[in-house]
Amino acid sequence: MTTEWAVVAAAEQFTLDPRNSGELTFTVSNPGNAPDTVVFDVAPGDGSQRAWFTVAEPQRVVPGQGSVSFLVKLAVPAGTPPRRYDMTGFAYSANTAPEESSRSSGRVTYEVRAVAPPRRTPWLWIAAAAALVLVVVTVGVVLLTRDGEPAPGEPRVVTVEAESLVEGATVESPRKSGAVVVAQPNCCGVTWSGDKQLFFQGLAIGDQVTVTVQIPADGTWRFATVRTTSFDYANTVFTIDGAQVGGAFLGFNQTVQKTEFLDVGTVRLTKGPHRVTLAVVGKTQGTNRYFAGVDEIRFTEIVAQAVAR
Repeated sequence: MTTEWAVVAAAEQFTLDPRNSGELTFTVSNPGNAPDTVVFDVAPGDGSQRAWFTVAEPQRVVPGQGSVSFLVKLAVPAGTPPRRYDMTGFAYSANTAPEESSRSSGRVTYEVRAVAPPRRTPWLWIAAAAALVLVVVTVGVVLLTRDGEPAPGEPRVVTVEAESLVEGATVESPRKSGAVVVAQPNCCGVTWSGDKQLFFQGLAIGDQVTVTVQIPADGTWRFATVRTTSFDYANTVFTIDGAQVGGAFLGFNQTVQKTEFLDVGTVRLTKGPHRVTLAVVGKTQGTNRYFAGVDEIRFTEIVAQAVAR
């Protein structure tokens, strides 16, 4: 019997960095009762090439009623004409021909931007540039401990208690699983910042919760979070305004534990509200729960400073 694979991308587009590189998670589900070995691959769209994409562990065993996540990395070579491109992910059973059991995701796009050639830095200024980088890094580390309006030239830091966003959060559950989000008080030997965390009680792959975060200025921001792991926590990804940022976070742990701030990724944002979505893409534990916890959310502005000529 042919497995009717289901392939879902975590977002509708790749978010590319200034070098036109990015990554996106695809989840492949096995709706049948018998385990099967799946092969995941990428179909590049018009004008693109398969060599631009890398798939980590493209062949895996998927248990019946289970799912696995594949991380696809994209690196667009220099000189590629700037425009919008697209691709799809597809999966098929390893013991059959691709055309017999192949199933595809929806179309995923990515915007390639023109990359300016690197400027030659006069050797006279290398020492000054290195010293400037050290100053910027030091300032950034110091500012992680405080918010508010910074001094001129210093980065802004926006830190939010995730549980404070629960009241205005929206939950989506494509399979109508009954997923909910609550503010959970300290539990299980863990003390969260503010004595609570955002606790998302997902019950199926595709369940997601979206909160809104206000960004104070246009710019490039480093996104980081404090997460919780537990025995019934799922694998999740973040998207911001519909574009995935960073890779999948593996939520499973034998006991309840809180992480330190973990860098998720860097994203270009405009001043104003932005939708931050936590989406379930899989699990490693053998329960029917797809839970997730977020203690704090932080955006740190990346400030570009120029060396005088």
